[in-house]
Amino acid sequence: MEPKTNEDKTKTVPKTSQHAKRYVVVGIILTVFNYGLYSILSNFIFNNSELLWLATFIATAITTILAYILHSKITWKERNVSKIAIVKFFIWNGLLTFPIGPGLTQFFSLFTPLYSFVYDVCQSLHFNFTYEFIQSTGAFVFTTAVTMIMNFLLYDKFVFGKKSPTEKTEKKEEKA
Repeated sequence: MEPKTNEDKTKTVPKTSQHAKRYVVVGIILTVFNYGLYSILSNFIFNNSELLWLATFIATAITTILAYILHSKITWKERNVSKIAIVKFFIWNGLLTFPIGPGLTQFFSLFTPLYSFVYDVCQSLHFNFTYEFIQSTGAFVFTTAVTMIMNFLLYDKFVFGKKSPTEKTEKKEEKA
């Protein structure tokens, strides 16, 4: 067997920190898409603050399908993504993310003192944002932050966690 050269070492498979960087980039794309869809739904179709959960649910469902495709093709592209990964992905999102997301959105929509403060600041700066826009955007931002952290941790270990043969070999070499 030939010894490894320095050139071989530069072609290593990404570690979790590199997956995190890709996750953030893909996450930004998904968040912009999700926010656009959520905004359309919450401001034009379900423009009642009591229905923010429904706007969140629909936008999340569509974005989740796109998320699986992008994460399997970009974020964890070098991993051996098994056929069971899609099942794990949708079980996680179906059992936890869907109930948690709308619930968090309703919870975060109750931060009325914060949204009133932001509304007052915007008014004093002559920004014509409605209170409802600030409330729905704030609830979306807080919900997205919480679910993105939970999802990364679970996706990395549970959904896309099967290491490629190259990653397994590298870990063994690092220990030796």
